[in-house]
Amino acid sequence: MFNKLEIYNFRGIRQARIGDLGQLNLFWGRNNCGKSSLLDALFLIAGMSNPMLPVTINQMRQWGNVSPDGLKVNFFGFNTQNPIRIVATDGERRELTINAVESGQTQVSLTTGTDGSLSSTVPTTYGLRLHYSLNNGDYTSSLFFDPLKSPDLATRTIDNNYQERLKCVYLSPKYDFQASINGLANILQNKDEQFILDGLRLIEPSVKDFTFTSGEMFVDVGASKRLPVNVMGDGARKIVSLLTAIYDCPDGLLLVDELSNGFHFSVMPSLWQVVAYAARKNNTQVFATTHDIDSMKGLRTMALSQPQAEKLPVSAYKLQRDSQGVLTPYRYSVESMDYAFEQEMEIR
Repeated sequence: MFNKLEIYNFRGIRQARIGDLGQLNLFWGRNNCGKSSLLDALFLIAGMSNPMLPVTINQMRQWGNVSPDGLKVNFFGFNTQNPIRIVATDGERRELTINAVESGQTQVSLTTGTDGSLSSTVPTTYGLRLHYSLNNGDYTSSLFFDPLKSPDLATRTIDNNYQERLKCVYLSPKYDFQASINGLANILQNKDEQFILDGLRLIEPSVKDFTFTSGEMFVDVGASKRLPVNVMGDGARKIVSLLTAIYDCPDGLLLVDELSNGFHFSVMPSLWQVVAYAARKNNTQVFATTHDIDSMKGLRTMALSQPQAEKLPVSAYKLQRDSQGVLTPYRYSVESMDYAFEQEMEIR
């Protein structure tokens, strides 16, 4: 599990160093302080051999521009002279460096005429080159585009000498619920459906069981027919997605942007209890963001009520970013989180 994270020249973050990470980690702060970018950086370092991920994280935020300028949005200040660098340690040291590359130039006519009087210089190829290391091993992968071809076509190269062992699942606020629950089949096959049922009962206490057929989940709430989970509300769908995701990444990472979306404040301690139970069972490290004080209070209530034998390392951070792009984390232990509440810290 990661115990330290460093981020340099990524999005709006020029520099960030975060230590003392726990198994359950919650980040909060004002809008646009860097919470989501922090999760994106974790996603990149967890899948550092995959050159598609820098494009994928932008598509998750509805940005699909893969032109040379479009790729610059991931670089601090749009300055590709300073490469993105992310470092994470978990007993092993992972390091990822991302460079923007343009190779060669050609003249392209911008008119339909035959004289070519108006033209523009564009790179022959452009893209991203990733250098990554794990302990003493160094590897390279890349993603290149041809401006004269469709932006949907790209050349990807990977280093076959590197095999990623770390599994990471990312639930963004716009996650695809149907795609996120495909792992239910494995849960049923392994007879591990009980913690899904326990989680659903936080939202609907009358839940008795569920089935998963043809990619659809149906829940028995005591009615004459099972209900599709889709009609049970955002909270039910979110908790199923959370628990399925944890199940799908044993010994890995789960990233959740805006954890509290879809939940009433009263269920937050119970939600954290279920997340802690599943994370402990599957040895999964959880990173979540929020702008909601009820998420913080729920985490604290859950952590203080856990039996000593079941306690997980918990870390909570208030994030602040200055005008120079330095992101500073202020860490609170479970016991000291009360101080944040008493001081009425502004977290929106």
